Amino acid sequence: MSFQPKALLLAAGLAFAGAAVPTAAHAQIGVNIQLGHPAWGPTAPVGSQYYYIPEIDGYYDLQARNYIVQRNGRWNTMANVPGYDTRNFHPVVVNYRGRQPWDQYNDHHARYFRQGPGRGPGGHNRGHNGNGHGPDNNGHGRR
Repeated sequence: MSFQPKALLLAAGLAFAGAAVPTAAHAQIGVNIQLGHPAWGPTAPVGSQYYYIPEIDGYYDLQARNYIVQRNGRWNTMANVPGYDTRNFHPVVVNYRGRQPWDQYNDHHARYFRQGPGRGPGGHNRGHNGNGHGPDNNGHGRR
């Protein structure tokens, strides 16, 4: 049997390359966690601050984690909105950053809200039990 230095170098090179393959084959997994993003809402682009929620005709602040709804002609913050089930919400990410999303309320209301019993995004403008919450029984109270 004859000894060939080129064959030895080739074998060493292949062994080195084979050892390096597992290192190069590692997969990378990215995780995107958005703090303040509720489980019931859509993923919002980084920097988004509010959802408009047609079912309550109000907003959800992603940073403060509270709702902003009209009561007696004033915008109020609330930890939750009694009588509504978040599973029935169809929130829309709105392009507004600041402290008063209601400055764009007329546009959001006209674009996303459909008044009438059972009419709205997905037909869910009524409370979680199907009974309205306002004097006109459409789920919206006075404005």
